[in-house]
Amino acid sequence: MYLSSLGDIVAIREMSLTDEQGIASKAQVLIGAPKCFPDSTDYYCPFQILGLGDEEIRYAGGVDGIQALQLVMSMIGAILRFRSENTAGTLRWEAGNSEGDFGFPVDQ
Repeated sequence: MYLSSLGDIVAIREMSLTDEQGIASKAQVLIGAPKCFPDSTDYYCPFQILGLGDEEIRYAGGVDGIQALQLVMSMIGAILRFRSENTAGTLRWEAGNSEGDFGFPVDQ
């Protein structure tokens, strides 16, 4: 399913990316409200990561809105970890207690 909009944004997380020269820029995670798939009783939750390259709108699906929210949090955590490990510079969430703590669950 292709999404051109997040719809109603229910949460935003601000982060910073400091490049190898010490220049900081902003990155954001935007999460849209869960919605019912057009052809199903299942739900999807859209999200977008801005400021780290690819800014495609993605989504996670679940049997209900709660599961879609839970799964989108894990997807975001995995994407942030991958991008952090494969991007020059340092990605940080100000409230994180260590480098690489973005406040999203990451399966080990």
